Amino acid sequence: MDLSNLTIDRELMVRVRRELHMHPERGWDLDNTTAVVRRELDLIGIPYEFEKYGRNTIVATINPDITSFTIGIRADMDALPIEEADHGQPYRSQNPGVMHACGHDAHTAMLVGTCKALWAIRDQIRCRVRFIFQPSEEARPSGARVMCENGVMDDIDCIIMCHVNCVDPVHVISTNNTATNSSSVAFFITLGGKSVHIATPHAGIDALSAGVKVYNGIQTLVSREVDPFDTCVMSVAVMHAGNTVAANADNCRLEGSIRCLKDETMVWARQRLEKLVRCVAEETGVTWELSWSGEPLPSAHNDPAMYEAFISSARKAIGADKVIWLPTSPGAEDFAYYEKKKPGLLFGLGMRNEDKGACYPAHTKNWDIDEDGLPTGVKAFAQFVLDHMDGISGMKMPKGE
Repeated sequence: MDLSNLTIDRELMVRVRRELHMHPERGWDLDNTTAVVRRELDLIGIPYEFEKYGRNTIVATINPDITSFTIGIRADMDALPIEEADHGQPYRSQNPGVMHACGHDAHTAMLVGTCKALWAIRDQIRCRVRFIFQPSEEARPSGARVMCENGVMDDIDCIIMCHVNCVDPVHVISTNNTATNSSSVAFFITLGGKSVHIATPHAGIDALSAGVKVYNGIQTLVSREVDPFDTCVMSVAVMHAGNTVAANADNCRLEGSIRCLKDETMVWARQRLEKLVRCVAEETGVTWELSWSGEPLPSAHNDPAMYEAFISSARKAIGADKVIWLPTSPGAEDFAYYEKKKPGLLFGLGMRNEDKGACYPAHTKNWDIDEDGLPTGVKAFAQFVLDHMDGISGMKMPKGE
């Protein structure tokens, strides 16, 4: 089935995206964001569940009585703690220090647009479709994890999502049949020493010196103990020590993160970092404490059968020349929690257009997108549903599920 009968409301998506961009919210605190989404779903007429799967969660459904096959489509809704640069754009964030710098406003707008497009042709759809509007992708606890723990995937057979980027030109779709994102966890190391006058260093315990040993040790761990064909990033991003030039530091704090392509490598990396900190503390005499941001986000992997199904649909919807391979990213994505329950697929959507200033990396103050790409995301979602509403053969259930 082609998209000839599909009506895509670009103006709706641009309006929703800009409204969300002007009023960004973080984590689970998405009262305004969910109010906007619920308002638009009410206007469309599509039924939805609010906060059944967690605070500020929304799940809309087409064909709720069809149980033979169910496709899930997910969008994340939260923003980042970033002050947006002022380029004179009328939709610049009005919330100081908060910005949609990762495209979640676009994801939400595209999912609203997909709801409207598919609801209008629901009598032609032979499966159930569940539209998941998720909080807290950027924060913890993970919105995906909480929604899965509350059963959102129980009646979904496969799930798909889009993440916009400003690497690929506008309208270009990218995906793969392997890992898409690495596992991730943040660490926090606190070392305690004994401060003495700088002229008598032998009488004290220098926490900064111990911190430098930990820092250098981390570099050696990655370069000498990790398989060169594996992926493990262990980086210290913050280091604070001491407060005067007249005494050695009696405290040192290091903060950073670990990214691993394999979940088993993440287990090793956490254990090895703890051993390193403990050994340095024993050698130098400092006290030590190592804490984590929580359980690591798991790595994300596309289902191979879904990949074959999706690229066939994407090529049909937008042209084979605009569908390319997606390189695995060391960035994390909590979509992995859905994929631990059922087969899933993540695809990227290019939004780069230098003439419109849409050419900066995500998570930076200058981020913006070419809104002309929003209908392309809807086309990809809709074509996938229309082509595979009777099921996808060859999908593999995740291990342990």
